[in-house]
Amino acid sequence: MFGHFCGGEDLRTIQPTVENLKRSGIGGILDYAAEADVGADVTISTASADSDVPTTTRSNQALAREYSYQTERQCDANVKIFETAIRAVHGVTPDGFAAIKVTALGNPILLERWSTALREIYKLFGRMDVDKDGMVTFEEFTNVWNQLFVGDSMEIIINDMFKRFDKKGKGFIDPIAWTTTLDPPLMRRLAGYCKKQGSFAQAVLTTDEEKLVKSMQSRLRRLVALAADLNVRLMIDAEHTYFQPAIDNLVLSMQREFNKNTDCVYQTIQCYLKDARTRNQLFMDQARIENWQYAVKIVRGAYMHQERDRAKKRGEEDPIHSTIEDTHKCYEEIMEDVISRENVQEGREKVNLVVATHNQSSVECTIRLLEEYGLERMESGVAFGQLLGMSDHLTYSLGQNGYKVYKYIPYGPILECLPYLIRRAQENSDLMGSVGYELGMLAKEIRRRMIG
Repeated sequence: MFGHFCGGEDLRTIQPTVENLKRSGIGGILDYAAEADVGADVTISTASADSDVPTTTRSNQALAREYSYQTERQCDANVKIFETAIRAVHGVTPDGFAAIKVTALGNPILLERWSTALREIYKLFGRMDVDKDGMVTFEEFTNVWNQLFVGDSMEIIINDMFKRFDKKGKGFIDPIAWTTTLDPPLMRRLAGYCKKQGSFAQAVLTTDEEKLVKSMQSRLRRLVALAADLNVRLMIDAEHTYFQPAIDNLVLSMQREFNKNTDCVYQTIQCYLKDARTRNQLFMDQARIENWQYAVKIVRGAYMHQERDRAKKRGEEDPIHSTIEDTHKCYEEIMEDVISRENVQEGREKVNLVVATHNQSSVECTIRLLEEYGLERMESGVAFGQLLGMSDHLTYSLGQNGYKVYKYIPYGPILECLPYLIRRAQENSDLMGSVGYELGMLAKEIRRRMIG
């Protein structure tokens, strides 16, 4: 089973798998199969960036494998694992990708804390945007400021704050300017003016936590810089929703720096989330306005049970689409949004899209959209991806017909890889449906050969 679904235990043992795929025109996405989560009962104490990362405790076990977050040195060791994978892509599958998880680069509790702070930043923009037109005028900013904040020389402070966000002097603040300007130090300054110490003030990161965030950012940048030097593309995996705002923030900062003329860094969008299409559109708008190349992998999502259980326990809205049909619809809408965006249609950049799916209908939809928008199958910047050992009929058919296609190749010690793949299989009904389809095709072929 391990040999069927995983490439091997290390980069030496995965090489035969990579070579076999290459002979069939199939590239590789190398992924060290590990991830981290947080449980219901977790405690955290702050620590400086050059000291041990806070130890976490929990009462229940995560469904998938976890990293140990005892020290910052462990995170640095994880960086070296990813660096080895990036160099391996360069050496054995040069047109391929390396996949990395941000939860390997810092404490997951910190990611959750930072994500909470970012959500409060978004919520504050929503309150400032009184008429809900997506822009905050000076008048709106002033009125809401006076409701929420106190302080001496208020007029001077308000003017200074507004100019910080409205750097180009347009007379309004858009969501992109808001989220890129309101960093942790500025958030802490704003919290100091709050009339009430509510959720916004409580979400502010401490100075020690900010140092840990900077360490995480530094590790990710080190990996992206190496990938850029070796001309290797990086996929940053999506993870749980309670980590995702921080992950999005990190990915966007890397894309802004390294995707100016190429598709070095790929965002990941989980289309089973209700806000997936809105977030993807915001990222595309940001790339267009700031003049860098948007690159994205779209998946349906792999944390459904955990997400729903958590939302139910916390009395929150379920973040997942109500039906699989809604997820399919969202997946295909985002696919078309990316393919049809202005910069692509005007020839300023390629599509830079990885369609990661085991769903044959989605593959057929992608091919139809490529034809509809007049894009060449090999030159469009659209690629397909499936897990190693799954949906081989799709992968090999695409490769034989001249489409860019990749196998996602998890590797690592056996006990670390299997829980990861089992969770993927349990939470992706399309993937399991594909197994039945492949078994049916295999049985038909056996009968054909026996009967003649």
